[in-house]
Amino acid sequence: MRIPSVILLQRTPPQNEKKVPFKEALPLKLKDHVSGKGGAQSDVACLHEMSILFACLKGAEFNESACVKEITSLKKCYKTFLDTKTQKKAEDKAGGMVTGKDLNYRQLNKYLRNYPQPK
Repeated sequence: MRIPSVILLQRTPPQNEKKVPFKEALPLKLKDHVSGKGGAQSDVACLHEMSILFACLKGAEFNESACVKEITSLKKCYKTFLDTKTQKKAEDKAGGMVTGKDLNYRQLNKYLRNYPQPK
């Protein structure tokens, strides 16, 4: 009987999971607070309207009077973006607890204060 070449290539058997000890590098518990560093988001506002405006300006040899409609569209989009951003910031400062959505670091810290980790 011939031995297949695949069997000959597998020289070492897989490692036994029971023989590998678990070494805890850090304690397996949550901290009592979350930093706000990772919450910064880079919002790109009105990218589509800006590209339309640049295309119009390029076609009109950068004459702004030919692209009035696109300029007003960009200004309107940016105004609505700023309004929604200030509204969201006001809601975040109010500190209302909303479940089922992404929480910012202030809301997470409030939850973690209610349920501290055992020492």
